[in-house]
Amino acid sequence: MPSSRPNTIPTVIHLLRQLQPRSILDVGVGFGKWGHLFREYTDINAAEHDPPRYHRENWQVRIDGIEGHAPYLTDLHRYLYNEIHIGDACELLPNLSSYDLIFMGDIIEHFDKPKGLELLRVAVAKSNKAVIITTPKFETAQESLCANELERHRSLWSARDFKELRGARVKTLDRATLLVVIPKPGTGKLLLTPPPVPSADTALRLAQTRDALVRFVSLEEPFILVDEEQLRPLLPHRGAIPFLERDSAYWGPPDDDDTAIRELNRLRTAGAGLIVFTWPCFWWLEHYATFARHLRANYKTALEDSLLIAFALSP
Repeated sequence: MPSSRPNTIPTVIHLLRQLQPRSILDVGVGFGKWGHLFREYTDINAAEHDPPRYHRENWQVRIDGIEGHAPYLTDLHRYLYNEIHIGDACELLPNLSSYDLIFMGDIIEHFDKPKGLELLRVAVAKSNKAVIITTPKFETAQESLCANELERHRSLWSARDFKELRGARVKTLDRATLLVVIPKPGTGKLLLTPPPVPSADTALRLAQTRDALVRFVSLEEPFILVDEEQLRPLLPHRGAIPFLERDSAYWGPPDDDDTAIRELNRLRTAGAGLIVFTWPCFWWLEHYATFARHLRANYKTALEDSLLIAFALSP
């Protein structure tokens, strides 16, 4: 079908929000569900704090697609996607530019396994942050549908098939679907789960933390925020910088203390006057012990309470 199972949506969108891609390639566009969701949870979601981004001319995330069956495409597709390449993904992908995220939702089973593995290798090489794959865990015996021979299932994949792809993580969703994530080095830790629903107490404490940040930091002041993207999208501050940061997007926790210190110095040199840790990320100051010692030895503690720990980045 030109659609796919809905049970993967919460986890894939949670991965999208962790990755914060600036460019996405949707392989196997079909009805366009994923293009719609990717656009909603990038540019449209950002329009809450940047209203012009609701309009197409101000979209900042490039979302392209590949589709083998041109009759599926409509004006809606042409609105949501920046560009859709029509043809065989195995022939098209090697000639495309790289993307932060390459998504292959219920598509790999339409290829013979050797051809599918080669497509995956190319996708990994072309991705900057990650490749995400979903595929049925059990045989569906799907034949051609919608007057499209490409809809036929030609292979069945298991977790073992993805092991040769370095770093691949495989999870079963609802006992019926395999979710595969292949992150690139430096992407940071990714949670292969739906977004957690905070308890009432946690939600209240997060709201208090947001209010404390609004009181503590000027809305225009550039500052580094260590919150693993739990609060930054909800803040009115234009100067809140995620940590780690690449191209203004959150890049996940640092691999080690040296990376944290190097990135702190880079952002401080670029004008950040504070680094602020929210309470869900206080664990950083234990896990990255050398980084924590560096902060306390070189910078003044500007605030330290049960919600926030902040250091002024003036030596």
